[in-house]
Amino acid sequence: MSNFSFNGKRKNYCDYLDYTSAWGQNREVEITDVKGRPGGVLTSINQKPREIEISVLVDAYNSTQTLEQLADDFVDWLSTDEPKPLIFDREPDKIYYAILESQIDKDYFVTFGKATVKFICPDPYKYALKGTKNTAISDQDTLVNTGTADTPIIVTATALKNSSYFMITKEDEDYFMIGDDDLNKVVKDYEPSIFNDEMRSFFSWTKKTNATTNDNYTGGSVGGSMVMSSSKDAFMLNEDTITSDTGWNGAEYTHSFGKSVKDFSSTVKIHVNQKKKGATHATQYIYDTDNRVIASIGYSNARASQNIGTIYVSVYDQNGNQKVIYRYTNPPKFYTWEHIVIYMRLKRIGDTFYIKTWKYEEVDYPKRVIPVDVSNATWRDAGNFYQRPVSSVGIYLAKNGKSYHMPTTILGSYNHEILPKPKNARDMIIKKGDIINIDMQNKTVTINEEPALNLKTFGSDFFNINKGVTECIIEPANTFDTTIYWQDRYL
Repeated sequence: MSNFSFNGKRKNYCDYLDYTSAWGQNREVEITDVKGRPGGVLTSINQKPREIEISVLVDAYNSTQTLEQLADDFVDWLSTDEPKPLIFDREPDKIYYAILESQIDKDYFVTFGKATVKFICPDPYKYALKGTKNTAISDQDTLVNTGTADTPIIVTATALKNSSYFMITKEDEDYFMIGDDDLNKVVKDYEPSIFNDEMRSFFSWTKKTNATTNDNYTGGSVGGSMVMSSSKDAFMLNEDTITSDTGWNGAEYTHSFGKSVKDFSSTVKIHVNQKKKGATHATQYIYDTDNRVIASIGYSNARASQNIGTIYVSVYDQNGNQKVIYRYTNPPKFYTWEHIVIYMRLKRIGDTFYIKTWKYEEVDYPKRVIPVDVSNATWRDAGNFYQRPVSSVGIYLAKNGKSYHMPTTILGSYNHEILPKPKNARDMIIKKGDIINIDMQNKTVTINEEPALNLKTFGSDFFNINKGVTECIIEPANTFDTTIYWQDRYL
């Protein structure tokens, strides 16, 4: 007898006696009859989900648990809300992505149970256990898919210089492109950086002391300090410097833009560790030229015993009065996530404020390419009360009283000036150092983890690579360092 793993786990109390799955695809072929023509015309071929039935033996003989207790654990293990990797010992180099289809039929025999488990695979293919990656040489990448079916790819490109577009072509068949390559248009950077920081050092940041923000949702008292995270790539609150045991208390550091700007874009990136429940505030403040807060973008988990976080975006008039223009609470599915990476961005263009927030589950590259829970909103400053020029930014972390502080780190602060853009102008959408991720299967595009599907060029499309050898070309030439990832796929 052999075992299997599901969702990355194996159970030593069970073995499968056998499993059945059809060879190849369950295809639905549609033929249209044409009067006066022999046979018919092939209209479409639909690949239906794959079904897998497993006969499993659950054995409690050498276990400290009863058969009923093992059955509860068995059902909990196999019950998921989405397809998960399924790997059999008989095919150790292949992965199915399966979800439990129905209740588990069983027969009891004293200390062991024989069960029939039915899985369904919405994606009918099976995949190679190990993925493959290949780096383009001289803007050309030769991809070898040893499977028996075409397969999607993930493209990761790092910009070596500024560019108005990125394009990858699949031989003479398909291409995918973001941006504009029209050489008749003058190209210009209409969102130049005024201050970007990846939180590798406190150099040039100024610590604020003994102050209180006017932010009633994601603010609090100021006076503590921050420290570098253990990985040296984020700022975190130094809880030893927080002496008050009531209310919200934390630390704030500010940084000047070196100039004043009218229209701007300000983004903050944070990481929230929800393994241990607790309360937290994490906020980015935008200051005007008189050092008064004009806007804030922040995250609050105000419930010490629950993982219910809310994003608040506020604006402040000259007297410091706060007006919340955006409020968004995490959907329930995030309550069980151990880690969340959250982006919060505020743009001001004229009298309109544009808010965008998105999240990632904290996983390693190249998997972290699919943004989730993307939210967009706009708010118009009809009375022109929040039009003051901006000149600096502040970051703030806080805990509440004696409550446990949910570990929260600030991973980055990204700030740009927005210049007037003429109609049909060609924008420098990609800057040197930017990282582009294109997931052909999930149809997502990000630049520096920001969703960028809106930049996809009309006429281009996502594509798979063929079985066998596929040649891909990267354009413009000598502009990107590109790596392509894929898993061989089988019928």
